[in-house]
Amino acid sequence: MKLRRLIIMRHAKSDWGGEAATDHERPLNERGRRSAPLIAAELSRLGWAPEVVISSDAQRTQET
Repeated sequence: MKLRRLIIMRHAKSDWGGEAATDHERPLNERGRRSAPLIAAELSRLGWAPEVVISSDAQRTQET
């Protein structure tokens, strides 16, 4: 039997002070741009490659 794993994640740190016209268009800030690849590397190190991703299409989520 194959082990299933549910990974629930939040987007990386986003930019509240930017020029985004809507909340949906709010991008990551510098901290988020630095930390997202670190989390990706850790998931990879653990062998936790998702088969399916269900995600918002908000800019900050897609950047993460």
